[in-house]
Amino acid sequence: MNRNHQPNFPVIYELLKQLCQNLAGDRSNDVLKEVTRLIANKPNSITHHGGTSAAANESTIVARINRLLASRSQASVNVFNGFYEELISMTESKQRTPILEFLFHLADSDKSASGSGLQVDLRNDAGFASGTLDSVFSKLSVDSGIGGTQRLMKSRSGGTVTGSTGSLCDSKALVADDAQLQIADRNELEDLLIQDVIYACTGIEGKYLRKNVVSGEFKLDHIHGRNLNACDAGMLLRLAEVGFFYNKVSRFINPKSDSYLMGNFGQGYITALQQELTNYYGLIANLQENLDRQRQAGDGAERMTLMRTMVWLVEPMERLQWLALISDACREVKGGALASAIHKFIWHGDPMVRTISRELLQSACIPLQQMLSQWLTDGKIVDPHCEFFIEELTDVGYNRLWHDEFRLRSSMVPSFISDTLAKQILVIGKSINFLREVCKDREPVPERTDLKKCLNEHLDYLYSPHSNTELHVLIDGVYLKTSKRVLDIVLGPHQLYDHLKAMRDYLLLGLGHFADVLMENLKEELDRPAKDIYQQELFSIVAAAVRKSADEQEEPAVLSYLDVHFLSPCEGDTGWDVFCLTYKVQGPLGTIFQPVQCTYRALFKQLWNMKRFQFILYGIWRNHMLSTRCFKPIASDIGLIKQHLQSYCSKMINIITQMQYYILYEVIECSWVQFSARVKQAKALDDVLEAHDKFLDRIRTGIFLDQSTHLFSSCLEQIFSSVRKLDEWQMNFYKLCNRELDARKEFDEYIKSSEAKGTYGVNAERALERDEAQQEFEAKLVQCQKALIAIGVEYENSVGHFLYQLAVSPIESLPQLCMRLDYNEYYKHRDERLSVPLTFQHMRKSMANNFARK
Repeated sequence: MNRNHQPNFPVIYELLKQLCQNLAGDRSNDVLKEVTRLIANKPNSITHHGGTSAAANESTIVARINRLLASRSQASVNVFNGFYEELISMTESKQRTPILEFLFHLADSDKSASGSGLQVDLRNDAGFASGTLDSVFSKLSVDSGIGGTQRLMKSRSGGTVTGSTGSLCDSKALVADDAQLQIADRNELEDLLIQDVIYACTGIEGKYLRKNVVSGEFKLDHIHGRNLNACDAGMLLRLAEVGFFYNKVSRFINPKSDSYLMGNFGQGYITALQQELTNYYGLIANLQENLDRQRQAGDGAERMTLMRTMVWLVEPMERLQWLALISDACREVKGGALASAIHKFIWHGDPMVRTISRELLQSACIPLQQMLSQWLTDGKIVDPHCEFFIEELTDVGYNRLWHDEFRLRSSMVPSFISDTLAKQILVIGKSINFLREVCKDREPVPERTDLKKCLNEHLDYLYSPHSNTELHVLIDGVYLKTSKRVLDIVLGPHQLYDHLKAMRDYLLLGLGHFADVLMENLKEELDRPAKDIYQQELFSIVAAAVRKSADEQEEPAVLSYLDVHFLSPCEGDTGWDVFCLTYKVQGPLGTIFQPVQCTYRALFKQLWNMKRFQFILYGIWRNHMLSTRCFKPIASDIGLIKQHLQSYCSKMINIITQMQYYILYEVIECSWVQFSARVKQAKALDDVLEAHDKFLDRIRTGIFLDQSTHLFSSCLEQIFSSVRKLDEWQMNFYKLCNRELDARKEFDEYIKSSEAKGTYGVNAERALERDEAQQEFEAKLVQCQKALIAIGVEYENSVGHFLYQLAVSPIESLPQLCMRLDYNEYYKHRDERLSVPLTFQHMRKSMANNFARK
């Protein structure tokens, strides 16, 4: 181009000549003539910047070329697309547009132009002012005030170039025709894009969109997508997000997908999803119908455009997005956990999300409605997929039906069901089952019809944050009535409270006279080896003790339930190690009491052991008092030892007596009073059992059997060990004293017999033997005194350690027990740790010092 923007025709001719030689070969001359004739007819095709109009962009030209070639053959389209790919890699966009427009002009050249008689020889370059080609282009440029595209449109419509004779009206007509053609091309392209969007909305690939098989996302086709401008491509990808969310949602209803929800709750959820997708399919069908109608009718005033399609799909896109999000939260969960996952969205701030989540929750909870109806009215569970929040165990023994046959699955309790409501639901069904299966009571459940009707019609009351809905009130009413029915049966005909009182009197030794009689009668039998003792013999002794301690003369009813239980003996065990009392009941009470039998046995063993050592100390004291008169002849020799024995025995009796008082009255009796009060206030059987468990826990803590007080139990064992050693020492001491007393009595009798014979006295040898025996006795007394003092020191150390542990205990009653046991502050003056005020800091220092000593 020169400065006047006039074409340099010689250069153009040489370039065309080279192009024709490279492309046409032997036919280059003929092709060159046709090209020059085309340029003469359409000179504006080589004007400034290739003559590309503002509306004719690259994508529009490519679309026109493809449509033109498609009318001839599909092979031509494929060849062009291949060459177009190479052209993209070799040139820039601003260079490709003129080239493509020029190629389009070549492909769409009008054969009638050859009959116009206009022949231009570009080789006659006599000058720009006088050459033939120059004159022709000058005329065309001056006479036509329009661009090359308008002339091109006129040429395509069959008209001829008239040079300077053309009118302004003809120019406007050319502009209008070209604009209409561009609008038609744009509409056709937009119809194709909308069709691709509709395909994508149903998860199908189209011409311009391709789907990622793994993620389900859509992206532009690497060939056809490059023909789109940035605006169309962005709008297309934005609308394709609907298809992405559709793919995510559709995976949850596809049985072959790993996201498919299993179980009855999952099937209910899938039903709601399918209903949502059905409505969605109806919208897509309307879109497709409108698009088909638009294609058949041609251009109209109200066309479907990408922007209008966006408006149509905004709400479905948002709805599918939330469905996908809620479904992702339900992945790999089932039953009540699935309902909890949906319920998290039910109080969302967006009304649409609340509506969606409520519809999904109602559909998913249809199996919950059926399960609750059967459980609350019939006490039965139909749960093939283990989704209900109440679990039934089939391998439970008859004696544990109430406690273990049914229990809560904490992971399956929906979040909209509170812990209190879940326990009420559990107790209702369990009570119905217990009444029918164990108590053989088949009376209809109160308010059963109303509750079932409310569950069927107003299950959504469960989702309410308030607990005063009709459903909650009905459940609470049924819970109270069924629980009271069970409680009335076990407390009335089956006398639950009376059996509990009997277990307190006999198994917890609450009936003091019975324990004393039983201990006295069983001592000789229990001293024997365990393998030599027969259970039936012990039971007869127990029965005799019960009859002696009973208020009435007739056979006590408790003998029907009280029995002797032998623990598994080990080598060297005596009867004390294996003997235990148990309480056996049948029917509903057997179901209730079976889990606590082991607890009662453990408590009986501890209480029986303490009672045994109390009995031993009483025996030591009794022997000590009786021996005072018997051993009066040797009182001068054993007087000091007897004082020590009396002192130690008194100390031990005081400790054991105070411990027995503390356990029987402050632990057992006070706990029983609290338990009795709770039984009177109980509204359900579980309230009684819970109170009974707390009653046993208090006793377990009070007699030092739980984890927090096990250290006191070891201290008591050391004290009991000292009592046992004292009992053995006393037996050996009395044997020694009896031998000495017999020897002296024999010596005195010998002297008396010698007087009768006239010998009067003993000889020197006999007197020497007596003196040696006397010295040996005195030496043994010294050893016995040392052994007694050692036992006393060991005992006092054990008691001091026990009192210190009681003093620093965080349990409120134990420091008071420490003060009672050391009422005269004897141990306080001997242990400086007990004399320090038991504030928190001193307590820490005392414990630290104690640990350091260890």
